[in-house]
Amino acid sequence: MRQMSSTIGLLSAMCAIVFCGCGREEGARDALKPVASPAEMPPDYVVAMVNGTPLSWADMEKRAMGYLKDDVEVNHLVIPTNRMAEAKEHFRRRSIKAFVFKTVMMEEAAKQKIQLAEMDRQEGLRALSVSLKSRNWTTNDFFMKGPMGEAMMRREFEDGLVIDKLLKQKVRDTLKVSDKEIAESVALLKATNQATRVKLEGIRKQLLDGADFADTARTVSQCPSAKNGGDLGEFTHGKMLKDFEHAAFTQEIGVIGPVIETRFGYHVLKVTARTPATEATATSPAVPATVRVSHILLKSVPIDHKRLTDSIVRTKYKAGVDAYFRDLKSKSKIECLIYPDMTF
Repeated sequence: MRQMSSTIGLLSAMCAIVFCGCGREEGARDALKPVASPAEMPPDYVVAMVNGTPLSWADMEKRAMGYLKDDVEVNHLVIPTNRMAEAKEHFRRRSIKAFVFKTVMMEEAAKQKIQLAEMDRQEGLRALSVSLKSRNWTTNDFFMKGPMGEAMMRREFEDGLVIDKLLKQKVRDTLKVSDKEIAESVALLKATNQATRVKLEGIRKQLLDGADFADTARTVSQCPSAKNGGDLGEFTHGKMLKDFEHAAFTQEIGVIGPVIETRFGYHVLKVTARTPATEATATSPAVPATVRVSHILLKSVPIDHKRLTDSIVRTKYKAGVDAYFRDLKSKSKIECLIYPDMTF
């Protein structure tokens, strides 16, 4: 728990602000209609204010177009030409939400006298490096290729670390996971897995009643072999998990076997061919026994206490951040002058 509370959420604020903004968008399509032509807006026009801190049109536009550029280049977002104006409005709104979140949090961090040490920056860079692997970026790429230019990206990184340190003190370090919560999660997963097993038992009964194995596998199996009717091909001893291998080499050919469990889930096997081993001779090497098997797999949910704990903490952390932000917002004066319908 101590390790989790020191790492979960690190750089979450910075990544949210830099790459995607914060919060959910309003659902109404009408809200995305342009309020004015960008050409009509002076760069210093104030589009939003938080406790007197202004956001200019130019700053909003720079961040919004950075979001759009990142989604197109990295996330491969495709925007039809006739929807580009609507897309830009969407990203402008995200830009304003990011500004509100960041400004509220940075003001609170200043009140709490949150300061960064060099150790915070180094830990932040390490965490950033891990988070960028999915993009195949280095930390240098983050600053140089980021959607808002190097200087702004470095400032966003620094501010994100400040916000994360604030959230660590006010939210993350307060989180606890009780034995009862773990037990309840384990019980839920066990019930889910039992339901999966019961479902496969029902499928097995259909097979025993004459349903075609290959057709059924194509329809319900969650193994990549489903496209081949469940056929796994021919294999020798030592190639499969122990329980699966035991069933494959002991089950009679053509018989629909009982449901067995492995770490992947629940299986029903049908042995379609078996070749006995042959001993070595003076002219040929020994040949191991082989078996050819088709199977149907329904995956189970692994029950891992550490993963369960991490999942519960992540859920609590998100809820805690949302509640903390709501509280800070309630004490702030937030104005959106360009989109009066926006909520934060």
